[in-house]
Amino acid sequence: MFKEKGSFMKMLNDGEQVFAPSVWDCFSAKAAELCGYRAMLLSGAAVSKGLTGMPDLGLMTADELIYVTERIADFSPLPLIVDFDEGYGDSPLNVYRNIKRLVRAGAQGFTLDDGQGVRGYERLAYYRGTGKKPYDVMSMDVYLAKIKAALAAGVGTDCVVIARTESRAVNGFDDAMERVARAHELGAQMTLINRVNDFEECKKVAAAVPGWKMYPDIDVMPDGVPMVTMEEVKELGFNFVTIHCLEKGAMWGMVLYGKNNFQNKNGVFSGHHQMDGLTEEEKKEAFNVYGTQWLQLEKTFQEIK
Repeated sequence: MFKEKGSFMKMLNDGEQVFAPSVWDCFSAKAAELCGYRAMLLSGAAVSKGLTGMPDLGLMTADELIYVTERIADFSPLPLIVDFDEGYGDSPLNVYRNIKRLVRAGAQGFTLDDGQGVRGYERLAYYRGTGKKPYDVMSMDVYLAKIKAALAAGVGTDCVVIARTESRAVNGFDDAMERVARAHELGAQMTLINRVNDFEECKKVAAAVPGWKMYPDIDVMPDGVPMVTMEEVKELGFNFVTIHCLEKGAMWGMVLYGKNNFQNKNGVFSGHHQMDGLTEEEKKEAFNVYGTQWLQLEKTFQEIK
């Protein structure tokens, strides 16, 4: 009755380059499905803003993120990969316990990085080009211990461990490549160096780090020009690519509909908007979130012979 759940691991094993938008709730997951995407990334930043009303400064709790993970994973047929920051705790035991919970909630993959719990002004100031000192990262030993804990927590599952590093801004590009290479040696199925800047750097990563790789935020486009294309990075082993577009579309769409309806003092604009050519059935499916299937299921329970 409901759509069969896809498998992130199978897509990767089949040689697919998986293209995934960021989501934050069941409605955004439904939008991703209607757009044709085959997987999703649960963005910590988007969840933090949508659920808590706070920016991405490390203020959200593991309980809040796992709560959202469970609901989206239970609802959508698309595999859900989760941005899990530093694992929500200083000890590898925190990581082990939290990843166990994350896998039970339905995550089919997750990023685990070496950033510290402090993700405030210095981090944002650095990435906005103010010249402030970048935030600290954990030591190599602590990072690798957490990767080992995450791998142990996922034993017996198809959950993909994506070893991510924030070290590039702090210790340089070579240190970042060494960190993810070491994580790969431990068994991490995929790696990610945050802030890889262009195709030439992607080639350096591909030469230094074997295995599957993630390219984040392909929508980062200085001067409106994409830094890489999906086709060229696929040849380098970047088989998981993400994009932050639904968050922008959601805010823009709400403002567009809201402004027009407010100005017109009626709902004609939003009620008759074509929604980029979606059929009436697709529109109903989007807003009813499998309502027809749930009613059909209820009917089978009531059919007592």
